[in-house]
Amino acid sequence: MNDATTPIVSVVIPVYNAMPYLEQALASVARQSIGTDVIEVIAVDDGSTDGSGDVLDEWARKDWAMTVVHQEASGGPSRPRNAGLDRATGRYVFFLDGDDCLGPQALERLVNMAEKNGADTVLAKLVGVGRVIRKEVQQVFARNVDRADAATVYYTLMPFKLFRRSMIEEHGLRFPEHMRISEDQHFVARAYLHSRVISILADYDCYYLVRRGDDGNITSGGLDYPTMVSQAAELVGILTELTEPGAMRDRMVARHVKAELLRRFDRRYLRADEAERKALVELARPHAEAWVTPGVLARLDVAERLRVHCLREGLLDELARVVEWDLAGRPGKALLRDGRLYAAVPYPPVSSAVYEELCDITDVALGASPRRRVDELTWRGSVLELSGYAYLDQVDTDGLETEVVLRHAATKQEIVVPAQREGSPHLTVSRGRETYDYGLAGFRASFDLAAADGGRSLGAGTWEVFLRCTARGMTASGGLGGALGPDVPQRTVRRTVDLSPADGCPHTVSVGPSDGKLALQIQPVPSTLSRFKTRLGRAARIPRQRQ
Repeated sequence: MNDATTPIVSVVIPVYNAMPYLEQALASVARQSIGTDVIEVIAVDDGSTDGSGDVLDEWARKDWAMTVVHQEASGGPSRPRNAGLDRATGRYVFFLDGDDCLGPQALERLVNMAEKNGADTVLAKLVGVGRVIRKEVQQVFARNVDRADAATVYYTLMPFKLFRRSMIEEHGLRFPEHMRISEDQHFVARAYLHSRVISILADYDCYYLVRRGDDGNITSGGLDYPTMVSQAAELVGILTELTEPGAMRDRMVARHVKAELLRRFDRRYLRADEAERKALVELARPHAEAWVTPGVLARLDVAERLRVHCLREGLLDELARVVEWDLAGRPGKALLRDGRLYAAVPYPPVSSAVYEELCDITDVALGASPRRRVDELTWRGSVLELSGYAYLDQVDTDGLETEVVLRHAATKQEIVVPAQREGSPHLTVSRGRETYDYGLAGFRASFDLAAADGGRSLGAGTWEVFLRCTARGMTASGGLGGALGPDVPQRTVRRTVDLSPADGCPHTVSVGPSDGKLALQIQPVPSTLSRFKTRLGRAARIPRQRQ
């Protein structure tokens, strides 16, 4: 896999007062399944005063390739990481903080994925030990991905990844030494944008982010808002430099709008006096104007869009009302107009056009729709009956129509069965002083498998069963495999049904959840004669196979 002189992985470890966690970090490298003979460790002691430097020197005397660099304290991890990069000789580089640790197979699995895909960057699945991994980061590691785009992985900008060293050197990537915190974002963003292939290793716990008992993690103190916005502006500049205008750039810039620009406009804004509020808005305003293009605005939720609008317009009091409204759960009944749904806002927008641009929540509501559950799933001869409830999120049910749809998996043929509406007063909910009337969300439908296809029996094969709800110009469909109530069998149920009395051929019909869907499978039962012919054919083949 490598020649006699070139290590496969250079593990760079910046260290500052990392005891007692440092011993665990080094031990996790020493027990890597890839073998210490293909690893070089470059540990940089950044002026530690707790004995970390002595521990590094002791580990360097062990039988493995480890270099220790001692330097004056720099105040952050950028300079020690850069010092390690300058000395690295491996095909790949992995950054490990001195208070974290690796899973035993981490480097082997990461290298295998990089080799398989020709990846320049491989993301290592993160696990929090006393630390919370943000939801957006967890979603990145939902599954292994051989080739991911930069926008998909952009919510994780920590450096705990495997990087191809030739890519780092080709583009002169280094950590900015003028930053004490969030310096890794600049390095990783550039690495993403210069990588020919980015892979995600999600099926193994690679990297353990450890919260120190003394809160000594450098990120525990956070950044002040002006520094946070300034550093985010540098990153937006990198994105503007290295990407073309379009959806990918919009997705990545939206991350900085959400995570940095709007971050300070929460309860802390409400506690601030008028002078501080004005200073915050004046600081954020030019970035809200420059960063938030129509494409970026479309990727923000309604409360974020309203915050951006207030920043652009310098609306200090209205911004406070938006924050209060957001923290209160966004009360008020949504407005349905011309087939679009709009949030009830805490202050009147300046014009109808602005209101529609900022407050449209149609896609969000439809994405959560239909709210549904099947409470009964029963047979009566060849007739299948379903009942339960279904409705569109934030839309009253007085004009609701619900249909049961059967779609053939192979031919895509659809058969639509209108459902009968039933009362469901228990579903009506209140949000603040407003009420959503879901009192007619109940449905009941039945279809005869022997006559559902225009008087003919349903064809053999697999049919997906799902619901389609329409109300006031809005329509949403949803599968039923994950919407079965507690009284409905959670497994596939089979039965024999006579779908074609004329030919006397019964069918095996099974219904139940399959791959997240509610599947109806229909197969003819072989006749006695056909079963006899099949057995005879098998018997005739046996002597030939033995010859």
